[in-house]
Amino acid sequence: MMRLIIYITMICFGTWGLLSSFFPAISREIFLGMIFPWIIFLFSVSLTHFFHNKGSLNLTKYFSFAMITKMILYGIIIITIFSFMSFNPIPFIISFTSYFLMLHLTEAYVLKSFINNS
Repeated sequence: MMRLIIYITMICFGTWGLLSSFFPAISREIFLGMIFPWIIFLFSVSLTHFFHNKGSLNLTKYFSFAMITKMILYGIIIITIFSFMSFNPIPFIISFTSYFLMLHLTEAYVLKSFINNS
């Protein structure tokens, strides 16, 4: 599990560094689009791993609660960023969407491996 977190962190910060070297003017937008999905991914995978190891039989209830919580958090984050920061929104949206999709697909794969290993 820790290896996965290290690899995902290296991929996220590595791609941010690479993209920032090619597009230094939008480095902040790329970083903001990466950091929030990454933090929520780490928290979600860690909690899922905890509940899976605990042997909880009610994982469906946890998954439903986690999805609703993530939707609310992402909404609050996006509204806050667009309300209180001045920046170019297009690179942020592209970065956020890309990292969001990549991290959620990775999380789905991790969940599938947890369930298959049960």
